[in-house]
Amino acid sequence: MARVDNLKFAAQTDKGNRREKNEDAFRVNERLRFIAVADGVGGEPAGEIASRLAVEQIEDYITSHLGEAASLSTLGNAVTLANDVIYHQGREDPSLAGMSTTVVACLLTNERVFAAHVGDSRGYLITPSEITHLTRDHSLVAELVASGRISPEEAREHPYRHVITRALGLEARTSVELGSFSWNRGDCVLLCTDGLTETIADHKIYAVISDKARALQSKCARLIALAKGSGGLDNITVVLAEQT
Repeated sequence: MARVDNLKFAAQTDKGNRREKNEDAFRVNERLRFIAVADGVGGEPAGEIASRLAVEQIEDYITSHLGEAASLSTLGNAVTLANDVIYHQGREDPSLAGMSTTVVACLLTNERVFAAHVGDSRGYLITPSEITHLTRDHSLVAELVASGRISPEEAREHPYRHVITRALGLEARTSVELGSFSWNRGDCVLLCTDGLTETIADHKIYAVISDKARALQSKCARLIALAKGSGGLDNITVVLAEQT
């Protein structure tokens, strides 16, 4: 676990119970107050390369703009650049053709959480009283829920729940969803892949993270253990940032 000023960070990843390899990637850069999680799209070639490129390229862009104040536009530009790099590498190398990845990334200040995402990896804000979504899944079932055609409960078992509608690397251009949120002392930001959220309901995630008796790294381990205990069919990655 690392600490920078008033922030604490922890992270853990696991390939789960069924996957032969881990196609998730994450970054925790304490100096930049930057965190990110990416999930190479299952069934596509070189998913692990796409996810690694995503977090590396976003971090590199933010590092090169270190003299600027943390901003939503910087984060959005970084994700857009990552899409460009992944798309063109996939076009230039036949062995990487079609590679793609989800991503969720945050820049943190004492007052704001700047978030960017593409795909169905999620960001949450957990306060002492509630858990809320920082992101909205770019997926077929999320669209069906939003339109009222299925319920959130039905979405968890829907046969097309793995179908995403956006990913880095699929197209020359992608639409990056951005958001800015306030947070305070005692709040936590959680970034995670769908290996967690497909098996663990939000209220259970909240119960783990709001447990003040548990250390931050232990919370990561507990979430992964719960996901694996509920099947662990996919790779599972969690990153936590807490404002103290």
